[in-house]
Amino acid sequence: MAAVAAEQTVREEVEKALADGEVNLASETGREQTERIIEHAVSAYQAHALSGQNGGEFTDQDRAELTRALRDDFIGLGTIAEKMLADPDAQEWMVNAPKRVFKDNGQRIERVTDVVFKDNRQVRNFIERLLEQVEGKKLDRLTPMVEARLPDGSRISATLPPISSNGNVICTIRRFRLVAMTLQELVALEFLSDQAADFLAACVKAGKNIIVAGPVSTGKTTLLNALGQAIPGSERVVVCESSAELQLPQVLQNCIGLEARPASADGLAEIALERLVAEALRANPDRIIVGECRGPEAMALLWALASGHAGMSSVHGESAEHTMSNLVRFALTSGTNIDGEQAREWLRDVHVVVHCQRPRSDQAGERHFLPRRIDEIVEVAGIEGRRMTLNPLFAGSGADLTWTGTGPAFLDDLERAGFRSPQ
Repeated sequence: MAAVAAEQTVREEVEKALADGEVNLASETGREQTERIIEHAVSAYQAHALSGQNGGEFTDQDRAELTRALRDDFIGLGTIAEKMLADPDAQEWMVNAPKRVFKDNGQRIERVTDVVFKDNRQVRNFIERLLEQVEGKKLDRLTPMVEARLPDGSRISATLPPISSNGNVICTIRRFRLVAMTLQELVALEFLSDQAADFLAACVKAGKNIIVAGPVSTGKTTLLNALGQAIPGSERVVVCESSAELQLPQVLQNCIGLEARPASADGLAEIALERLVAEALRANPDRIIVGECRGPEAMALLWALASGHAGMSSVHGESAEHTMSNLVRFALTSGTNIDGEQAREWLRDVHVVVHCQRPRSDQAGERHFLPRRIDEIVEVAGIEGRRMTLNPLFAGSGADLTWTGTGPAFLDDLERAGFRSPQ
């Protein structure tokens, strides 16, 4: 109770000082000034407490906690946001209502009772505070749905009523928690075996076209990042994404990134991912990487592969075969005058499909997640009409992925890239 009273008293002092000084919290100077105001107000309160004027003990720990809470609220993203984004276990946050907050901790989705909002107004303020970090993104009556990438790479999507039909402001924050930057780091996490990592690295070095597949939240983006790290430094790389998540423009010397943009309420025109992929061909790339194909950009990627550019992308799919079928479906949304059979012909330039999975188990009637892993690595061996021939190159999954011995047609290319097929 004393801690609550202390925070309320000091908060009022800080708010008054900020108002009197007309401090601009959006500026660096304003934030530095706010830091000094907070420190002065907390010090003054502690001095009064030590002299018995505040009617209670105020320890150094109380001071540190109060200072941190005030910094979070006035300078940072707010106490709740700071707590959520600092949680090392949270892979995704789901705010379904002010007092119905859930998180995916990597093993299960659980309700969180110590992170709650007072009302929908506080949820909206929380979202708007996060969106302040993203240029051109806002949530209001004209734009009641928003999707944005936060500076730390996390993705936020939010919706206002009445689009949110349960009457609450809702949002989801998917944390970008890249724990592995290379294939070898993924091997250490048992995401794949050493044999599989060597094979995939050779595929990248040999310029083979790779589709990373899997359901949502199975590690596709992480694997695409790791594959990109194996690209030879001499190559010119262009990364195209609907929402920038791949780290390759920051780690590859001759790499640029392009990010799509939706149309805005104030008149900014849409820049579609499909257009970015087409424009990327003019940037003299050796390799084009599309963060995720889920629409017309699939045809643009297949066109780039057919024109001789090496490429990689991720595509949603429940299996390698399902992923290839999805790629055909997405290509057909481009408006290109082709049918399904013709679209499948374009798949000839895809060499390898790597499928990721996040296995699940039921324990006492509750769903639990097992560690993410690769469960298929296949060669696209042929396309004939409605039939696709997929050649399994590895058996097993994760750390147990083992070479089947039925090497791909391009095995000679891989050996020139340094791969030695296991005996």
